[in-house]
Amino acid sequence: MSVFRTLNRFVFLPTAGITVGFVSFVKAWPDESKSLTLEDSSQESCTRQGAYEPLPLTFQRQDILEKISKLHIYKELMENNNVTHAVQSENIPTGHRPYHVGQGQLFGPTKLEIDPLIFKDEVTKSLVVFYHLGSGLSNENKKIHKGILSLLLDEGLCYCGFPSLPSKRGVTAQLMVDFKKEIPSDTTVILRAKVSELKGRKCVIKGTLEAIPKKNIFQYVCGIEPNHGETYVSAKCILVEPKWFKYLSWLNIF
Repeated sequence: MSVFRTLNRFVFLPTAGITVGFVSFVKAWPDESKSLTLEDSSQESCTRQGAYEPLPLTFQRQDILEKISKLHIYKELMENNNVTHAVQSENIPTGHRPYHVGQGQLFGPTKLEIDPLIFKDEVTKSLVVFYHLGSGLSNENKKIHKGILSLLLDEGLCYCGFPSLPSKRGVTAQLMVDFKKEIPSDTTVILRAKVSELKGRKCVIKGTLEAIPKKNIFQYVCGIEPNHGETYVSAKCILVEPKWFKYLSWLNIF
């Protein structure tokens, strides 16, 4: 009898509890069988049947989107055949949005005021994202909270590194952030990220948050377009794929 009690306490009940919890979790997870996964390219998000529609433009700052569309760097990215482009909402299933920080709590007037514009280059394993940071994300000094910047960098660098991992998904093992200059509220910034090292289930990505490039006097005179703006923050992310992830590759819940 004592053996049965021991097995019941340490084997049967825990196993039953985990099973019930897991099944309940999967059932509660929004049913988006036709939504995008990490294995879908950004370009497919515009044409795949059943894919989630991007956020309506009425929810966004039209003046900011217009300014970004006139930037030299934006035009270059749009013309690059190796680069796929999308908005962040296209990569997030409908039912998941309210629980996604950037599309839920932090999105809207005075916060993230545009649906982040994402440009991904699979050849160079690099990423460029345009954000606009509203006044609602600032501190008492009208500077953007460093926690917000860390969140954007973590998300952006991971998104850049995911495709390089065996199962296209992973977790942040370490994020190192160097805050060089505070960012004023109501500012458009550019996140740049690139895979710098790849070894099996480990991926290292480096990135920055930069200001919109501005011409100096010399560049104006010579007609040179600057490629980079002032760097506000630099970061390095170590992304790893746990061994057990490969056993759940068939279950699209991560």
